[in-house]
Amino acid sequence: MKKFLLLFALIVLSGLYFYLSNDNKGKKRELISELTPLKCDLNKTSCEVDFKGNKITFDINPKPLKVLEESKVSIKNLPKYNNLNARLYGLNMYMGDIIAEFDYKDGIYSADIVFSSCIESTMRYRFELFDGDESLDLYIDFDVER
Repeated sequence: MKKFLLLFALIVLSGLYFYLSNDNKGKKRELISELTPLKCDLNKTSCEVDFKGNKITFDINPKPLKVLEESKVSIKNLPKYNNLNARLYGLNMYMGDIIAEFDYKDGIYSADIVFSSCIESTMRYRFELFDGDESLDLYIDFDVER
């Protein structure tokens, strides 16, 4: 019984540490309970998002998107930022933030990411852009099938 309690305490403390770690900034993510249809499907095509009067194009390849395989994210028509990065996190199951840092060449930002796997048959992700630690209030949501 002592071993069980010790193991339980370690799991709880590890989870608390992970939750309050620097990547999460102590900010609780609100989970969605129902997947509603998306305006655009990144599994089939690139998608545009309005941002400060510009049409920002997001693309992820290869298609369809797959868990545990490297994918390349490309962003076009976004103004130049000195420290652009992204946080990728689940909306229907939070498993931590995946951080992506971008390369910039010929007006296109690109980064490699790997989608984590979980028990959900469809994982809804949010890909949120930041300049350093400051959110740009620009994101795109998309689904990845297990």
